[in-house]
Amino acid sequence: MEDFAPVILIEVVLFFGGVLLFAWWQLRDLKKEREKDQKKKEQDT
Repeated sequence: MEDFAPVILIEVVLFFGGVLLFAWWQLRDLKKEREKDQKKKEQDT
């Protein structure tokens, strides 16, 4: 089992890196949508 430790560590880092990247992407997209909605409300009033 000790022989697989580096491989497991790399997989864990890649997995959590992917999760963090996905979360950042979604939050960025949500921020863009909120800004777009706010600009639309300002134009409507």
